[in-house]
Amino acid sequence: MMIAMLVLMALALRAFYLEAWLASSVPIRKDRRGCLGVEVRRRVGMHEIPGHVSEFPVPREERIRVSRLLGIALWHDEMSVALPSTACECFENIAPQDFDRQFPDWLRLARHSA
Repeated sequence: MMIAMLVLMALALRAFYLEAWLASSVPIRKDRRGCLGVEVRRRVGMHEIPGHVSEFPVPREERIRVSRLLGIALWHDEMSVALPSTACECFENIAPQDFDRQFPDWLRLARHSA
């Protein structure tokens, strides 16, 4: 009984952590089948990359696929792509469609886009 409570508490803490981490991203696509849902979220900004590549942050677009059960975030996969250096001047003007083709199908706005 105690182990089950600890497991449930750990799952609840992870769900709260994921929701807080996802708060800075914007949903761009949602798919739902019954109690299971998958959404793709997006975040654009300056990101730090490994020090051996560059010591300075670079502009990147990050896409996150979130798996949900009954609306509770259970898991996520993420990927980011580099943006042109001029992108840091106007992050709010970068539309999700602008760099959509650089992401794999599972992170694009519309599935199976050409």
